[in-house]
Formats: sequence, structure tokens, C-alpha cells
Amino acid sequence: MRPGSARYRVLSLDLHDTVVWDTREIVGAQYEVRWRTLARGLRMSDRRPVAPDMVVTARESLSAELKREGRPIESIPVAVQVERIRELLGAQYASRPEQVVRDYDEGGLKEHPPTINPEAVALVRNLNSLGFPVIVVTDTSRSGSAWKSFLEAEGGFRVAHVIASTDVGVCKPDIRIFVEAARQAGVAASEILHVGDSWRWDVVGARAGGLGAALYRGLWTRVWDPDRLREGACSEDPLVPRIDDLSEIPTLLGYE
Repeated sequence: MRPGSARYRVLSLDLHDTVVWDTREIVGAQYEVRWRTLARGLRMSDRRPVAPDMVVTARESLSAELKREGRPIESIPVAVQVERIRELLGAQYASRPEQVVRDYDEGGLKEHPPTINPEAVALVRNLNSLGFPVIVVTDTSRSGSAWKSFLEAEGGFRVAHVIASTDVGVCKPDIRIFVEAARQAGVAASEILHVGDSWRWDVVGARAGGLGAALYRGLWTRVWDPDRLREGACSEDPLVPRIDDLSEIPTLLGYE
């Protein structure tokens, strides 16, 4: 690749179903590890161990409570998630709270990793070689640091930042997560191209936040979550590129 008339200074990628993809089985296995990990990090007040199914019940109660408030659990910091679960259980920390939170945050990623999109690996490595910054913007129940460590270790590429909903306090398509992405990237929002698989979460949200946007359809056949709408009844806006392979992105950035 060589520079043309560059339109953007930073590339932003959605995480799930763009950079990585999961199956229902992988996600279930990851959460089984997280439940067991958090259970080991807690003790009841009488020193009895906490069972993983107790953690599941408490997290379901927390999720239902947040839903009544109109807040998804992915918008709550990981440390707050753990603390609220601990309070619901009436439990105590069995070791340092910071370590319990870190173990829960990272739990399951190494044991049951999602598949990293080879298109993303090739793209980001190429952009790394050019010194072109790449960030990731994602709705997640994990922290951005957990995902950044995973992507760099498993994908073998660098990302400047992972802007996670848990760290920002809002989920896509709320423009605040995209505004935070521009702040962390250190450029104007208009100088960022965001690429993701969902019209509502990625295209509408990014454009409302002042970013450029493109819709990625390359992993639509692997989507397993019925709640994740993709294109649906979106308008046929000619200003929004639709791409089927991430190798098309350099042209959108202004590289030939």
C-alpha cells in the first residue's frame, strides 16, 4: 500500500463480528470460566465458599435491575459489576479486590478464545507497518485493557486503544463512546473512519458522533446472536460504503 490523498488519520474497528467472531458455545464456555473464577475470589461471611451458580443468580439479578433502569450491564465498569455481585451475595473478597476484578475481567479469553478474523490480522499488520493508527470501539462486559492484551497477544498486531463500553459508561450507538474514541485517538472525529458490522450500532452511531463510517458484511454468515441486527431496513445511503472484505479499507482511507 502507498499513500494517496488520505481522507482519514485513524481507523476504528468494531470488535465482535468484525475483528473477532464467537459461537454460542465459545461464549458459554467463557462465562463458565468467569463464574468459577469470580466464585473463587469471594467467600461468604461465615467463610463458606461461593458456588458458581450463586454468582450466575446474582449477575442475573444485577442485569435485571439495570435493565429496569434502562442500562445494559455492558455499560457498567467491571469493578462495579464485581462489587454489585458481591453485595447481592452478601459475600466478602477472598483475596485482593483488584486481583479478583482482573481475574474476572480476563476469565475465559485464554481458555476459550474467539476466532480472530484473518482479514483483520492482515489489515492491521499492514497499517502497523505504515504507522497508521488503529483503534477498536466495542460494546463488551470486559474492559478495554483485557481486549487490547488479548488482540495484541493472539493477533500479533498493535492497536492504539480499545474503547470499551464498560470503561466509557455507555454503549453504541450512543455518540459519547465515539466522542471518547476521538479524544483518545487525539484527532478530530471527522478524521476517523469507523468500520463495523451493524448499521444501527456502528454506522448510525459513528456518523452521529462525527466519524466517517462503513458497513462490513464479511462475517454476517457467522452471526449467531439474533438480537444483533445488521443492515435491516436501513436507508440506502450512497455515502456509506458497504464492504465484504476488510482488504477494501485501505482504499477508503486514501491508500492505493
